[in-house]
Amino acid sequence: MKSSEAIAFFTKSGKLYRKTLLEDVVPFWMRHALDPESGAINNVLDDEGHLLSRDRFLWSQGRALWTFSALDKRVEQRQEWLDVANGLYRYLSSHGRDDRGRYMYRLDADGNVLERDISIYVDGFVFNGLGEYYRATGSEDAARLALDIYENTRNRLRTSDYGIAPYVLPEGMKALGIRLIFSSFFDNLGIALNRPEIRKEGYAYARELLSDFYVPEKNAVLEFVSLDGKFVNTPQTRICVPGHVIEACWFLISIFEDTNDPQLIRQCCDLIKRHLELGWDAEYGGIRLALDIEGREPVHWKNPEAKAWWVQVEALVATAYAYLHTGADWCVEWHEKVQEYCYAHYPVPTGEWTQWLDRQGHKTESAGLPVKDPFHLPRGLIYLMDLCERRIPQSPPK
Repeated sequence: MKSSEAIAFFTKSGKLYRKTLLEDVVPFWMRHALDPESGAINNVLDDEGHLLSRDRFLWSQGRALWTFSALDKRVEQRQEWLDVANGLYRYLSSHGRDDRGRYMYRLDADGNVLERDISIYVDGFVFNGLGEYYRATGSEDAARLALDIYENTRNRLRTSDYGIAPYVLPEGMKALGIRLIFSSFFDNLGIALNRPEIRKEGYAYARELLSDFYVPEKNAVLEFVSLDGKFVNTPQTRICVPGHVIEACWFLISIFEDTNDPQLIRQCCDLIKRHLELGWDAEYGGIRLALDIEGREPVHWKNPEAKAWWVQVEALVATAYAYLHTGADWCVEWHEKVQEYCYAHYPVPTGEWTQWLDRQGHKTESAGLPVKDPFHLPRGLIYLMDLCERRIPQSPPK
């Protein structure tokens, strides 16, 4: 494919992603999710926007804070978006953190704790949201809170004093998800606060992800490895989650762009292609959720054949990043294939996307939390707009 044809494809796609974000997805959340009294969003909704529960999963609040701050900072300044971000900031500043500085997993509508600090991912999503809020507003109070949560989280990560709900960490193992999340979130916070030492910690996690979780004999990145970075052959530790790997790889590319590591960027691009091939369902289309790297049954992951919306969205972002750095035809081909599957299966009339499909493409139950939150899809669309409208046309691969 000629470079000009690829650029035309991505430019056209950028218009589609902009329309999806601004005319469909964001209006859904503005119509159905806001709770003006508390400042939080209602995050247990169905596809029609009906409220199913007023329980508040706090990682969804942190995610929403990132999204509405990023809309105002990265897309265009709109007071209505900033008002939502302001409300979420007030809510997270006054709800859900215990006297040890840890964020709780789930609260009821009145702020009472329903589930405690069973997932350190919540803390990560909150300080990531606060960092983006600081970028949008310049709030020094938000910056101080973000830094305090970061320091608390960093210390817990060093002592393994944390849970990773909704996942379960096998005994004697370490999790890809920690390296995935905190490589990016430390890097993002370091950028927002101009703290190179925080970015350095994110870089260390990025390098560890590639060095310890990639198993050469399987040519795959696994969800769990031993504490010294070795493959362990059990049903729980043979699991590969292609969407996690694909998401991690575009996170890492964005880090390695700034550290000028072209060989590591190339490795990430190769891993994106490999895990698209591993995850793609040749019969029904779409990227499946999980697989046993040796092809054994059963696969020890909930709903492994499910086609989650977030996996497909992360694949769109990752293939755009890969094209930016390689100019390879496979990036365009895969991007187009995933895009066609997405737009044929996930959008619903209310403007959002349904989230979980079975292997055949029918709506099914969640394999994660019972939530709907404005994160994977709007975040992906925000990054895709930047890649497709600006970066790829202005810096086409050579």
